Amino acid sequence: MNIEDFDTIDLLLVCGLPGCGKSHFAGNYYRSGDRKRINRKEIRSHLYEMTSFGEQWHEDLFNEKDEHLVKHVERKLIEHFLQNNEKVLIDNVSVTAESRKTYTAIANRFNRSIGVIFLNPPLQVCLERNRNRPDPVPELAITNLYASIDLPARKEGFRNIMVISNY
Repeated sequence: MNIEDFDTIDLLLVCGLPGCGKSHFAGNYYRSGDRKRINRKEIRSHLYEMTSFGEQWHEDLFNEKDEHLVKHVERKLIEHFLQNNEKVLIDNVSVTAESRKTYTAIANRFNRSIGVIFLNPPLQVCLERNRNRPDPVPELAITNLYASIDLPARKEGFRNIMVISNY
């Protein structure tokens, strides 16, 4: 399968561990404006900064009680763009089948195609990249996510699946 095979997909997930290169990959292959990009970390940041009078958000401010709102905003953005016949790219961790169910349910409800590109470099690569970020994710969170990785499968409802281990 080639990356071009995803061009016709309506809802595209780019997922993998923090530090695996999701946002970099999305920017390299989909920056042309053909897709609307949605990222939960950025939603968290915007919501926090908006409600905290511009105070900058960082990973240490992650608050589980706000996740319901973050996911609600994410879902509404996806629905809005699909209703307006826009193609969407979701740039999130989503390393388990359970965490991807919301996206397949939305695609099914709107009768749209869905595909997934799962970036799966070695754990040590992700940890090293994370250490070099200005706002790193706690390493324990990454190692816990690594232990729960469930590679995507067709039975989840994806039309196209690509797993990339060397990005």
